[in-house]
Amino acid sequence: MDFQDKLQSLLGETVEVVTGIQVTTGVLIRVTDSTATVLTSGSSGYGNAQNVVFQLDRITYVRLV
Repeated sequence: MDFQDKLQSLLGETVEVVTGIQVTTGVLIRVTDSTATVLTSGSSGYGNAQNVVFQLDRITYVRLV
């Protein structure tokens, strides 16, 4: 199982994605052959949720939250 396959098995789960410059927590909603997309939650009541797209080769690690 490669990294992309492992990420696809986590679709719908709340994860923490770590890169060399940021840490992002949210729901993993999409994985392609080169990217992973995480839906982050906005501040309560403000509707600031956004999709954050990561290049797979830039991800240091992913963990379940």
